[in-house]
Amino acid sequence: MDKIHKVFVNYNWFIKLIAAALLIGLALVLQFAPIGETIVQSFVGILIIVYAVVRLVPFVRTQGSDLIKTINIIEITLNVLVGAFLVIAAFAIDDGIGAAFGYLVAFVLIARGMVHFYGISEGSEKGDHLTYFFHIATLIVGSIIAWRGFEVTDLIILFFILALMASAYLGYESYNGYSMYRKRKQLEEPAKDEVQEEADIRKAPSKEEEERKRDEIVS
Repeated sequence: MDKIHKVFVNYNWFIKLIAAALLIGLALVLQFAPIGETIVQSFVGILIIVYAVVRLVPFVRTQGSDLIKTINIIEITLNVLVGAFLVIAAFAIDDGIGAAFGYLVAFVLIARGMVHFYGISEGSEKGDHLTYFFHIATLIVGSIIAWRGFEVTDLIILFFILALMASAYLGYESYNGYSMYRKRKQLEEPAKDEVQEEADIRKAPSKEEEERKRDEIVS
């Protein structure tokens, strides 16, 4: 395990370098490839479905109020339907769904915030700082999207910017990691001159050996 950890520490800069290259490639594909809109829309649909399904079983098992449980199950079911529609429409409709994409995403966000805060107001749910600000954000972002409109192309631009920022960060981390790797390697491996000097010292006879040889010659 120590050797594996050491290898990972020494070469994690290379993993970050690969991740940065993949992010740049993804950003270029999303921005310039014809299938960019299809990928983004299907990704959002799958994300909505996964988030809904992951919440279903744990919530039903832990929620004691039948009313809150029923409301959340309805919300989760609607989320799955919206996600499935986005995935199917991404491949079935050539021209895309236009502004309907933004309205569906806004519906999912606003519904999540409203259902969460309704459960808290009924005393059936417990919140914390993270979930509080997260659901406040869903209400704000969902309202903005519903008000100004939102299409897949807008999300592609956002993904493109985020991917470039993330790849720049990973590239910087990879540069620092490689620099540290080179410094550690120099510390672990002595210079060639030092190695040669040590070898010459080992080969050179000691004073005792020289005196012993002189005595043998004299005798």
